[in-house]
Amino acid sequence: GRSWRILDARAFEKRVLSQYFQTFKASSFVRQANGWGFRRITRGRDRNCYYHELFLRGMPHLCKGMKRPGVAKKITGDPEHEPDLYRVSELHPVPEA
Repeated sequence: GRSWRILDARAFEKRVLSQYFQTFKASSFVRQANGWGFRRITRGRDRNCYYHELFLRGMPHLCKGMKRPGVAKKITGDPEHEPDLYRVSELHPVPEA
């Protein structure tokens, strides 16, 4: 409930993007997600997962606080300070689906 990952880009494009989004390419979707402040985890068990502090399962009200930062305010990744989402979930569980 804290992150998401695209396991099969072609299936994602066919089953999800074509039905719910205006973009049809997984790479374009990821670029849009980056624009909204989602960050990719580059190491550990959650490698290649994307997360946002205000995008949590069972807490849709938090999404209202999400803002699309301008190009000058783009968030850069810092592998040394990536969260361990398994540890965070142990300390602060999100509601079950």
